[in-house]
Amino acid sequence: MTATTATPPSTDRPAPRRAPGGGLPARRAVIRWAVRLFRREWRQQVLTLTLLTIAVIGATFAVSATYNMASSSDATFGRADHLLRLDGGDPAVLDSRLAAARAWFGTIDAIGHHYVAVPGLFDPVDVRAQNPDGAYGAPMLALRQGRYPAGAGEIAITDGVARTLRTGLGRRVSLDGHDRLVVGVVENPKDLADEFALVDVAHADPPQTVTVLVAGDQASLEAFRNTIDGPLVRESRPAMTRTVIAAVTLALATVGLLLVSLVAAAGFIVVAQRRLRQLGMLAAMGATRRHLRLVMLANGTVVGAVAAVLGTTIGVAAWLLVAERVETAAGHRIDRFDLPWATLGAEMVLAVATATAAAWWPARAIARTPIMRALSARPPRPRPARRTALAGAGLLAAGVTCLVLSGGTRPLLISAGTLSTAVGVLCIGPAAIRLLAAARGRMPVAVRLALTDLVRYQARAGAALAAISLAVGISVAIVAGSAAAEAHTRRTAGLGNLADSTLLVRIGRPNNPVIPEHTPAQLASLQAQIDQIAHNLGTPAVTPLDMAVVASYTDPGQNGSSQPGHPAVEIGTPLADGQTMTSYPLYAATPELLHRYGLDGAAVAPDTDVLTIHTGPLELGNIPERNVHPKTQALPDTGYSSMPNSLVTANMMARHGWQPARVAWLIEADHPLTGQELATARDLAASAGLTVESHREQASLTTLRTGAVAAGALLALGILAMTVGLIRGEAAGDLRTLTATGAPRRVRRTLTATTSGALALLGAVLGLAGAYLALVSVLHRDLDALTDVPVAHLAATTVGLPMLAAIAGWLLAGREPSSLSRRRLD
Repeated sequence: MTATTATPPSTDRPAPRRAPGGGLPARRAVIRWAVRLFRREWRQQVLTLTLLTIAVIGATFAVSATYNMASSSDATFGRADHLLRLDGGDPAVLDSRLAAARAWFGTIDAIGHHYVAVPGLFDPVDVRAQNPDGAYGAPMLALRQGRYPAGAGEIAITDGVARTLRTGLGRRVSLDGHDRLVVGVVENPKDLADEFALVDVAHADPPQTVTVLVAGDQASLEAFRNTIDGPLVRESRPAMTRTVIAAVTLALATVGLLLVSLVAAAGFIVVAQRRLRQLGMLAAMGATRRHLRLVMLANGTVVGAVAAVLGTTIGVAAWLLVAERVETAAGHRIDRFDLPWATLGAEMVLAVATATAAAWWPARAIARTPIMRALSARPPRPRPARRTALAGAGLLAAGVTCLVLSGGTRPLLISAGTLSTAVGVLCIGPAAIRLLAAARGRMPVAVRLALTDLVRYQARAGAALAAISLAVGISVAIVAGSAAAEAHTRRTAGLGNLADSTLLVRIGRPNNPVIPEHTPAQLASLQAQIDQIAHNLGTPAVTPLDMAVVASYTDPGQNGSSQPGHPAVEIGTPLADGQTMTSYPLYAATPELLHRYGLDGAAVAPDTDVLTIHTGPLELGNIPERNVHPKTQALPDTGYSSMPNSLVTANMMARHGWQPARVAWLIEADHPLTGQELATARDLAASAGLTVESHREQASLTTLRTGAVAAGALLALGILAMTVGLIRGEAAGDLRTLTATGAPRRVRRTLTATTSGALALLGAVLGLAGAYLALVSVLHRDLDALTDVPVAHLAATTVGLPMLAAIAGWLLAGREPSSLSRRRLD
């Protein structure tokens, strides 16, 4: 039997391959450790988390408000693409055009307008015949109370008409000889300033004008126009409205998320510095740089996710609470749940992404820190700011170029230019900190130490400065932009019709170019009524207004007809067709009226024909002669459209043989007129056959500017509170040394006040410069809009914010450290 020898098992088997650095199990372990650290140390990050949440709340609320506050073209077009305005003077022509529109477009929605004069009121009431279930006009009509009218003796009115006529639901009202029962309160939900009365279509009076809503493309509309003889007024829905709103919303969300990332960066730098010893110990145990970066990135993702969920939830809830209250300011009804949900969802994702990205830079810096330096927790050496400043200059140039090329109408260029300009301004922050610190030579010791600490902890100070600059920049952009919008409105539409302390009492009906004749006794009776109106307003200034009138003649443009009385001379700008012109009333330059403008006879040149605020080629109208171009002189512009803004001189009237005729009285009180005073004036005017025009309310953006300044200041102060606390916390060793050497509380207060005041000052200056740079780039073709500078609001930002920050820092600082010898262990 042969013996056999057992062969030992082979030991040459390859060892199981392990991924470098531990692979996925190591990454999972590092992530779990980072999450546990966040759960354990969340109180140390609560300020960062709170500010991140506030930033997300602000962005969410701003996006929701911007999306819903913008006016909608549905107020005029409903669901239609175009509208036609037809004259109802000839019923046969009106019926033929309605039939042609119905045959061409298929479905139309016709809304009739009958304007009814009310005794004592200058503006007539629009009695509207509209189908509440119309194919296109349904969004323009909503029922607030009661029901829609259904018979000849029923009517529904808006709340403004109800106040004017002093009537209400269930009461009767007389309009144009018809006595009707008010059965409902209605409104145009897309335009709350649209005041009208609604009657049943089947029982309406013949319309004076008809608005026809149609659907289709622009080519179809123009093709229909070519089939109609004579003029046809037509309008199309603005094509860019929704696009512009989406672009503004996207730009606002982008800037808001940039603010989120900057706030997060400032916080994560401090978190990384606090964990420096822990991360150094982890590196000493064999963790790679990737593992160290992963710790901070996981922390940033968790913080960003929590802030995104909390911030979006609270922001949407805040909007739902205030949406109903801002409907009056917006001028239209707001569907609280009509929000850009896709944009808000994307914002949440981007908030997490930007928070994670904000943690990447401190994670990269910590991962490259030598182990011994990390274990000693030494602050990193400040890096030169020259390269950052050069990068900022390049980004500024690129941003300005994009904004200039956008022309204010290209959404992508606006978004790119806004973002690039904002980042460029922020990149200049470190250089600005060094520049300010360079001027500390002869300052007190505490001030020099505070400015030195800003340079020493440049990373977190620069991130905080960037966040403050952006917060202030958004605030300044809103303030200056709204002021520019109001300036543009004033240039195009003035300040409104009249001041809130002024009444314009007229003889006869508005827009009547023929002045009826009045005997001296009739004029004396009217003057007595004017005196009674003035007496009820205190002691107002009363200025009689006359117009120049000519002998009665037959105007060939009125089909050979004439009206009793004398035609009033008008002035206007000839249009391109040479047949019609835009006309303005021409008042006689009486001594009383000239005194009202601060002028006297000597201030008017002898050869001047007309004093007016209007420029360009002007022509006299409503006179027998044609192509009469007067010599004009500038008149001080009051800004109000219904004020006497064109005056004809006595010399001009004498040369043409015109006579003055009393047409109105201008009554100016020394206080804003109350509702009761207006009602009394209207009653007195109605009893004498006069009409009263008073101030019409206009939307004001002053509240918006004040709110923007307050919001920007609060956000900036919150960022300052976090940053100053972090910097002073990291400089606790210096504070202990100062205290141990006998430094008084005043020194500690000066340190904090200087730090907060310096950051606030730099942030205000950079934010102001960046905002105006962006606005100038967008509005470079209309820089006059920026000449109306909101000095008070900007001063509150650039001067008030640094002072408030310094005062708050002084009051909240000064407490002596709890221990001079013991230092907290990590």
